[in-house]
Amino acid sequence: MATPVLRANVGEEFVRRWTDGGLAGTMPAPDHGTRALMLLQTNSYLVPKDKRAEHARLVRRFRQLMARYGCEHFEVYEQIGTDWNAAKVTGRFVQMMRFRDRQHHMEVQEAERRDPAAQELIEEFCQLLNIPYQREQGLFAVGFYQSALPCENERAWAPAPAATAETPLVADGPPPAEPEPSPQSPGLEAEGLDSEAPAEESAPSTLQPEPESSAGEHPVNAADEVPKAPATGSTPDADSAAEERPPAKATQE
Repeated sequence: MATPVLRANVGEEFVRRWTDGGLAGTMPAPDHGTRALMLLQTNSYLVPKDKRAEHARLVRRFRQLMARYGCEHFEVYEQIGTDWNAAKVTGRFVQMMRFRDRQHHMEVQEAERRDPAAQELIEEFCQLLNIPYQREQGLFAVGFYQSALPCENERAWAPAPAATAETPLVADGPPPAEPEPSPQSPGLEAEGLDSEAPAEESAPSTLQPEPESSAGEHPVNAADEVPKAPATGSTPDADSAAEERPPAKATQE
């Protein structure tokens, strides 16, 4: 099937609009404002069977080019049959480009206009697939979309603040790992006593003989009394008993 001859003014005008606007600016995108969290542009077109390999090569170059401009979300999909039936191939492809916001779209579009390599690649793409003819016949379609759901970073999670407010309850009280102070310390500080007093109260069991030693008498153990006990009356008790005996004898006489 021969390709119909295009009118010069239509083909040249569309190629000029494509090359001037770039791949991301084939049509002026509607201004949705900066409140759009994510913008999506799609380019849908037909690829003949004999040009699929060359189309894949140009798509890889487009992906590298868009990544260099900061547009990392560039994908190309082929439309197939119901339930992804690859046997029914329609030959229609769709390019999907995602932008952060309107400003990001304008930056990528401006970079395409200033890059001679990008302009050359776009012109080669238009000539390969005869994009001006597809546009004239309504086979080339451009779509602009904005996010229907907010992104994760700007969602208002209502339960999250409530959970974070209840979690720090442990930080308000004393930490559980910290040992509790002994019950004697607060009482001793309140009464003005020394904290070492309980240790001194337990000592008298070993220091009871000290008052007797201060009077000049040494403590005598039960084990020491057995070997030191004299056989005869050499102790002061025996002498006192000997002095008392003569008066008793005198009384008997």
